[in-house]
Amino acid sequence: MRLNFIMVVFFLVFQSICSQVSKKVEITSSKDAIKTVSFDPVYFVLGTLSDYMGRFQYVEREKQIDLYYPFEKPVVDYLTGYIKTKLNIVVDTIFEKSNRSKMFSDELSKTLNSFYGEKEELLSDKFKTKKQKYSFLVGIYYRYGEKLDSSIYKIQLANSPKHQNCYEFLKEIGCENIFYQYLRNIPAQFVLYFEPVDELKEYLELIEQEKVALKKSFEDQTERFMLENRIKKRKFEKHSQKMKSLEVEKIKNAFNRLDI
Repeated sequence: MRLNFIMVVFFLVFQSICSQVSKKVEITSSKDAIKTVSFDPVYFVLGTLSDYMGRFQYVEREKQIDLYYPFEKPVVDYLTGYIKTKLNIVVDTIFEKSNRSKMFSDELSKTLNSFYGEKEELLSDKFKTKKQKYSFLVGIYYRYGEKLDSSIYKIQLANSPKHQNCYEFLKEIGCENIFYQYLRNIPAQFVLYFEPVDELKEYLELIEQEKVALKKSFEDQTERFMLENRIKKRKFEKHSQKMKSLEVEKIKNAFNRLDI
């Protein structure tokens, strides 16, 4: 009799626990569903475009999407699949002897070109929603950005007219800590350090896996260069890490001054 009673109590407790776990799972799933984000495909691809000295300086206006350095092959592979899946467009890519590549599509280039004005400037009024701005910024970050630590991100553009659009969009979506730096190098560099708002950070995290692949490709090419030129890898890496630490410290100090 006592054994039966214990079994009944155990069954009721077990059923109650299962019910609570089920509720928690449902709540978590619902919460995750609300937080699910995805890119606007056209704006994301638009963000990845190079525009050194202007969008059409080195790109054929009528049919070319873009050109890529050898270490950017992971970008080419990812975009090829992404464009086919999200936009139902098959692109043609030509790999040159130098291992640089050029991507073509009459249909997509026409769409992307519509975002530029008569003076080849990027038209800000084409960006209506936060999702469009987020997607564009992530596209830029994917190809030209770096995550310096858990909260500080960096975008560095060479002789690029769209640095101003980038700064404006970061301000418009609510990023409070932005540090802009102009480097009078050859080529000139426009550097934007920023702490993303939570929603932008969710978008940025979507591309992190692809960023890892791109970074590895760049590091592999750098290592080959060092071997060919007899540069000591350990010494180079130690110097790079030191410079990065100093860079992060400098930006954190700049952000602290902005908060005062």
